[in-house]
Amino acid sequence: MARRAPLHHDDARRCLQAAVDLAGGQGSWAARHGLTQSYVAKILGSRREITPRVLAALGLRELPRAYEPAEQRP
Repeated sequence: MARRAPLHHDDARRCLQAAVDLAGGQGSWAARHGLTQSYVAKILGSRREITPRVLAALGLRELPRAYEPAEQRP
């Protein structure tokens, strides 16, 4: 299987929105995954971070953040 480029937060939210649309709405998707509609709405509205539980329901996982050295100051 070919490796795919990692998704960004906005991409993961778009995946959630697509899953919600396929399920027939926020309430349907939330109930299917043991969440509340308001919680899903907050994630879609960027008022909450996407949790590992939501990522798992989407078939995604969080990757560790990466760091690199800052530019050297003169």
